[in-house]
Formats: sequence, structure tokens, C-alpha cells
Amino acid sequence: MRDIARNFQALPLVSWMVWIAMAVIAAPVMALPTESIFEDLDSESIRLVASKFEEIAQQSEFEDPAAVDSADIIIKLTDPEDDALADDANEATVETANDAAAGAAETDPAFLVQEDSSELASPSDPFFFDENSVEAPGEGVLAPLSETEELPDGIAEGEAELDDAPLTPPQLRLQTAAIQEGDDFSARARVYGHYFLRSNVAVVGAVDLSTGNAFSDTDSTGFNISELFVVASPPNAPELRGAVGLIELTSFFDRNSFAKDSLTHFINPVFQTNPALATTQLESQPAALLHWRPIDEVILKAAAFSSGGFDDLDFDAVAGEIGVNLGNLIVRGTYVSATDDGDRDGIPESFQINRNGVFGPQEGDREVSYGINAEWFIPELNAGLFGRYGYHRNSDLDISGDTYSFGVNFLDLFIDDDRFGIGYGRQLSDDDRRQGDRPDVLETFYDIRLAPNARAAISWQLRDEFSESVLGFRIRADWDLLELFD
Repeated sequence: MRDIARNFQALPLVSWMVWIAMAVIAAPVMALPTESIFEDLDSESIRLVASKFEEIAQQSEFEDPAAVDSADIIIKLTDPEDDALADDANEATVETANDAAAGAAETDPAFLVQEDSSELASPSDPFFFDENSVEAPGEGVLAPLSETEELPDGIAEGEAELDDAPLTPPQLRLQTAAIQEGDDFSARARVYGHYFLRSNVAVVGAVDLSTGNAFSDTDSTGFNISELFVVASPPNAPELRGAVGLIELTSFFDRNSFAKDSLTHFINPVFQTNPALATTQLESQPAALLHWRPIDEVILKAAAFSSGGFDDLDFDAVAGEIGVNLGNLIVRGTYVSATDDGDRDGIPESFQINRNGVFGPQEGDREVSYGINAEWFIPELNAGLFGRYGYHRNSDLDISGDTYSFGVNFLDLFIDDDRFGIGYGRQLSDDDRRQGDRPDVLETFYDIRLAPNARAAISWQLRDEFSESVLGFRIRADWDLLELFD
């Protein structure tokens, strides 16, 4: 499937860039009249979904539902009185929390959709699983909070039942974005959505038209199918969900509410997916994935995938993660084992090693990575701290390296819906073999809302032991295509 999509890349890149540029320029204008699909959602309708959502219901507007991505569709069988349905803290495909609403005990089989208030339109988890950390902030905060949909007409509170018909309408959304990072320009148009085949079965898809390298969750430039998979939840096991197809694995693993999305948080990729994990083929891949939440505080994920994608289809790789939710603190530990796919993206110092006339990693090398990821929201400061550490090893080359990053996001710092972040990180590297400057970066950014569905940000990076200064800008807009053309 991805092979077919790659054939489109042969088309002239200039035409793609012109198309994307037109979309980016038109984005803020088109976004202005677009109203949130949740503007009329009052606290009473929210209580139909969960009686514990009183804090969330105090908000008169929710955070940009037009940017919901496939990662944030919850396929969830749940009791309306025990649902947490919380969302990304950071407008990203990322996990946030309303601790007061956390709970998924015994359930009535109602299949609900959870939307991501993040403005990330990344291909991501089709079901967002209450991996939440952040308390409900006050009205107007660029919030780590969720949005919930009303129960379908005719289903009263506590009376939801599973049947063969979809309980929610299909969704089709568009995001256009552009990033200027020093002399490097990147742009992307993404169409993504989902359709429910049954009340507990949905199809999720995302397609990209892009140029440049700033989007770490875009497999390659040109036209690409980023995700296309089926996701389901067993009627009698609502704590278990599964998906199979072409899945963007970075959206399921190593999520973080304050450092994940280049269109919401930091631009530099060291602050997005852990570089140690990303180098181990954790990207858009043919995969089968399971998610299990045995208790409210623990979330387990496991995936089997093909390291070489569809080009060399062989489920020779695995990924696993355990997440522990302690109220406003979430800690995740991730493991990935895969074979090198020949992209020449291993530890930089590995290219010093000569093996049979070839320097660096070779296709088929066994690679293993470990990562730890923590986020902590501080309501009193309306700020979120984050930190990551990653370790990567190429067993065939007998070389290893590590990476780390940490920082903070402040929400509603100067005006409503703004975000200020500062972070320090170091790319994957072998300290013992490294020659030259450390591959590190200090980045700060400031992001504001231009219109209901459009945002812009400025970023400043100091790289390689502060030897290089890079100024960056970004703009993005999102809208609901079904609403727009209704």
C-alpha cells in the first residue's frame, strides 16, 4: 500500500510545493469562519457522557476540535459514570488528564469517540486511552483537557447499549502547515479521518502531501499514505483494544503532553519522539497493536511490526511500553527491538566503523532501544515539566549511544491560549567515540492563536554547543471538511 503511494513521489516536487503553499496561505482565511463543533456543548450534555466531568464542563469552549487526529479517536467501551475520557495536554497527539475524572471500572458497552483537543493532525493512535496526567485548568487555558461527544439521540445516561450500528458520525479533517527553520523550508497538507463500521469497529486513515524534513511523523516527502488501519474493542473486554494495518507507531509509543509535536511544541526533532526509539524503525509501519489497561493507573502496550515496511514485509520487530499514571505525573518505559532498514540513520559515530568495506549500520543489523519518558503538570503554575532518556544499541556493530532531553511548557502565560516552552536536549550519540561538538540543542518557542482554527509560532535554537543559532517560524490551520462543505 505504501509502495503504491510512493509512486506518486515521481511527480514534480514543484507542483506539490505550489499546492501546499496555496493551502498554507489560504489556511488562516478559511479558518476564520469555521466554528468549533463543540461550541454548543454545554455542561449538561457532557454529564450525559460522564457524571464526573463537572470540572471540564465549566469550560465554555473546547480546544480546537478541528485538529483532531486519528491518534485521538477513543474506541472505548465504558460506563458513562466511570469514564475519564481525557485528552492531550498540549494540543498534540499526547496524553493529558483530568485526574478527578479518571476511572474505567465495570462498563456498559457503549462505544464512544474521544477527540484530541490538540492541534496536531498527525497520524496516530486511533484510540486515545486515558493516558492522562493533567488536572482540568481554568477556562481559556491552552489545556491538557479532553473533549467529549454527546451520547447519540435516544440513548439516555446509563442506558447505552452496544449494537451493530455506528454510534458516531464519520470525520474528515484537513490540516495545512509550514515551517521555516533557518534556510530549510517544510510544508505539509494532511487529510485524515475515521469511519465506524460498527459501534466497536472503526477504520482510520491519513494521507500526506509534503516537502521538507521538519515533520518527524511524516514518513517521506511527496504523497504518502501515513496510516490506514482497522481498530476494534471486544464487547466484553473494554479495557482491551487492538489495531492492525499501517500504523504510525510514534503516536502510540513515547507520547508526551509537552514535547511531541513540531506544530504545537518544539520544532527540533530531539524533543519529539525519543531519538533512540525513532532510530529503531519506530515510525509508520505495517503493524498489529494491542493496548490493555488492567487498572486505572497502569497502561500496557505491545506491537509487532515489519522493520522494512511493505518493501520487505516481515514481522521481525516488537515494541512494548508500560505507563504509570500518578495523577499529575505520568512515567512511561518503552522497549523496541527491530532490524535496520537500510536508511543509514543509526548512531552517528557508528559510521566510523568499517565492516567488510562498509561503514556504519547495514540493513538487517539487529537494533535494540530503551526509553523512559516523564511528564508532570503543575496546576499552581499552569506549567508542565517533561524529560526523556533513551539508549540505543546495534548488536552487530557492537556500538551503543544515548540521548536525553528536558524542559518546561507554560500555558496562558501572557494571553489566553498562548504557550511558551524552553528545553535542552542532546541527539543520539556515543560519547566515547564522538569527535567534535556535542549534537545538542537549546530551544525556546512562543505559540499563539491567530484565529479559531489557526496558530503561529516563533522558535529560536542554539545547536552544537551553542555554535549555531537558528531562527524558526511556523503557521498551521485545521478545519473539519465535512462541516466546511455541508
